[in-house]
Amino acid sequence: MLLAVACIVIGFVIGWFARGDGGGVVLPTVADAVQTTATVPTTATTATATTGTSTVGTTDTTGISTTGTTGTTGATVAGAPARDQINLVILNGTETTGLAAKTQAQAESIGYSNVGVGDAPATQANTVAYYRTGEDPAAQQVAADLGAQTEQALTAGSGIESAAVTVQPDVDVVLVLGG
Repeated sequence: MLLAVACIVIGFVIGWFARGDGGGVVLPTVADAVQTTATVPTTATTATATTGTSTVGTTDTTGISTTGTTGTTGATVAGAPARDQINLVILNGTETTGLAAKTQAQAESIGYSNVGVGDAPATQANTVAYYRTGEDPAAQQVAADLGAQTEQALTAGSGIESAAVTVQPDVDVVLVLGG
């Protein structure tokens, strides 16, 4: 009897190995375990400029979407001074009350510390970063951070310069919000 059971077990084992797949059961190997990896959710970011601020929306792999006004990716423009060294005036060139103050809070939250606000002498269609002579890199930084479509030299004696100097005499960049 013992001999019969031994023969059955040995036959079973030989048949199992001869088949090559363990009788339909695949045992994982170390190589299989190494090839198994975890999937880490990623976040996609898109930015669009609207009324002088950047709206950043993110969607994670769970499909949850959030939107906020941050306007910066943390990138710095080559040759630009540090944000806290830029004397910035934000003028509201739209009909939206309080937009300059809202943009001021946004600017301060990303590192600008010398920020004044006021009203532009006239409304304008686009948001523009105006700069004094030699401050073009600073204007590029402001434009990148706060959503200006263009940068332009500040014309001495212009209404924009007069409005900005009234707020902050040593202004480097004037961001006029358009809409």
